[in-house]
Amino acid sequence: MIALGLFALAVGILLIVVEAHTPTAGILGAAGALLSAAGVWMLFAADGAGSVIAVPVTVGVAVVGLGVMTLAGRKALVARRLPVHSGPESLIGTNAVVRNWTGSHGQVETAGGLWRAKVEFGYEQDPEPSEGESVVVERIRGLTLSVRRREPWEWSP
Repeated sequence: MIALGLFALAVGILLIVVEAHTPTAGILGAAGALLSAAGVWMLFAADGAGSVIAVPVTVGVAVVGLGVMTLAGRKALVARRLPVHSGPESLIGTNAVVRNWTGSHGQVETAGGLWRAKVEFGYEQDPEPSEGESVVVERIRGLTLSVRRREPWEWSP
């Protein structure tokens, strides 16, 4: 029984470590917490401590483990909805300034660098963007930004 308890405790801890490196929103961590609690139960029950010690310790391990996993799972779900703050994806929705333009392609400046750009929408009937005009980045495909004309409500006072 002691060997089985140690095995359950080790696998439970391993599942908690895997949860820290694999985003499963707390599922593996909760299973690890319950398995760790079962391992603690087996260790205390095999030692002859009986229910007086085994039950409170097991419940304590399970409650703390599940509480931590619930908190971590909640934080993970909230973080999935947050906008990206780094990398090229952070440019989506930002303003860019047209530096030169010919036809449907050109160059825009945003985030301190020059990027190739193409028109996403907003210039079908209108003239092509002029130098110095502010546009909005809609999408990124490779190293090319898809831009659109700013809407009137997007102009800041």
